[in-house]
Amino acid sequence: MDKSKHFYQPQAPQGISWRPIESIRPKVIGIAKKEDRLLVCEVLNDQGELKGWCPLGGGIEFGETGEQALKREILEELGCGIIISGDLMVCENLFEHHGFKGHEIILAFPIAFDDPQIYEKQRFQICESRGSMH
Repeated sequence: MDKSKHFYQPQAPQGISWRPIESIRPKVIGIAKKEDRLLVCEVLNDQGELKGWCPLGGGIEFGETGEQALKREILEELGCGIIISGDLMVCENLFEHHGFKGHEIILAFPIAFDDPQIYEKQRFQICESRGSMH
């Protein structure tokens, strides 16, 4: 295959579980702010080094609304509920991760946590549905 084509996707190394998929991925994120702070999750590369930051959220399942998906994701990741506190924003994300191209359409909702004690925490342990921890 011609590597100069924009659709070229190298093969993922053995033992690596996440690479962008070769289709547009619907995703939802929660924009959780408190004063001048924004809740984000670390994004690490394969060597465990910090690559960037991303608000909490995840994929939207077939038949699920963006709001339902976000409530499910936050409950899975933090163990608490949320309240949608503003208007939906939509953005498109074209990116590369370890040589793999990704394409996401992202629904972003401003949110508030239903448990006020969440705002007192400085760090969280996030449990992904596929078993990884952050």
